Amino acid sequence: MNKFPRSAYVHIPFCHRRCFYCDFAVIPLGNKVETLKGYGSKTVQEYLQFLYKEILSIKHKSPLSTIYVGGGTPSILDPTQIKELIDLFKENYGIDYGAEITMEVDPASFTQDDLFGFINAGINRFSLGVQSFNNQILQKSGRRHLKEDAEKSCLWLKREYDSGLIKSWSLDLIQNLPLCGFKEWQDDLKKAITFSPPHLSIYDLNIENGTVFKKLVNLGKLKLPSDEEAFKNSESTHLIMKNAGYSRYEISNYCLPRHQSRHNRVYWSGLGWWSFGQGSTSSPWGEKLTRPRVSREYKEWVTRQYEFNLDSSLTNKEFVYKELDEKIMLGLRLKEGVDIKEVFKEQNWENKKFESNFSKLLEEWQRFLESGLLVRKGNRFFLSEPNGMELSNQVLVALFKWWDDINLD
Repeated sequence: MNKFPRSAYVHIPFCHRRCFYCDFAVIPLGNKVETLKGYGSKTVQEYLQFLYKEILSIKHKSPLSTIYVGGGTPSILDPTQIKELIDLFKENYGIDYGAEITMEVDPASFTQDDLFGFINAGINRFSLGVQSFNNQILQKSGRRHLKEDAEKSCLWLKREYDSGLIKSWSLDLIQNLPLCGFKEWQDDLKKAITFSPPHLSIYDLNIENGTVFKKLVNLGKLKLPSDEEAFKNSESTHLIMKNAGYSRYEISNYCLPRHQSRHNRVYWSGLGWWSFGQGSTSSPWGEKLTRPRVSREYKEWVTRQYEFNLDSSLTNKEFVYKELDEKIMLGLRLKEGVDIKEVFKEQNWENKKFESNFSKLLEEWQRFLESGLLVRKGNRFFLSEPNGMELSNQVLVALFKWWDDINLD
């Protein structure tokens, strides 16, 4: 298989400030940044020039069917800067008719006029980072917006979707934040559903190294929901979303019919994608490449790519998916699961090794098949809903153990 990637992720690293749970490659600029002129504009414009240079450095281009502008907080940028970015892809790669072009927006960083500007720039799908509608929870998590900002943003997006100006929009929530008990979480979910977002992403809180939350945990100063409370929250999520007509098509993602994220399915399906920007990770032909997370190092890296030779992972070659365990893991995250034997074929194992490794994986997974967390239909395996989805880590730990064991043989 020697296909050109049809999807591109673009990282805009700028934020007003870093949220207490965030470990992404971001550059906090403060509350009063102006990206065209004034405070912070030089930093933003210099970054964009290196970003454009990286995008133009790719030699093997094909028209794109999905573009995802993420961050950070892309809505810090002016609509004219977003248009410049989309036009760069249009003129140098091509964009398919009907392409999905998504942009992440933060409730505290854009106005209604900005929204119209982003739509005119070519954005047809938005991902709104609400995280919670509870002001105490938002404050405790280091978020800049308030409940009122989130509600206003939801109403704007709903109206533009209902009027046909955008194809879809998504709302993000984080489950099990500090102060988020059972009642608070149910209130957040029910409030989100009142806006009828076609897509909802619901993420579990992870405590990452280097974050404010991690420091507070180490000091014993952060009270989080217990494991029992967290599981109860997850159970209520399943019931509330199902009763509202949403389908759980991936562990963290729910949608109404025909509103799955086409871009994210590229990652989960193990297909190739371009990625541009500080700290982002590409995998155009199966080999991953992560850019430097520090601004100065990223700019030096782009200069080397542009003026000398592209990294070998970015040159056109036969597709080889090296991380077999990761591909199975990503497939299991999807509602339809993964055909294990189809994935195995990419390893070109001889029959004896093929059958031996399959048998060993079945041994690791037998207890999950018996308990109902994992379901098998022929050679296709998938997590049951809701228990398998909620307790997926148990199945995945066994998968990684199997992968380590067969690579030691």
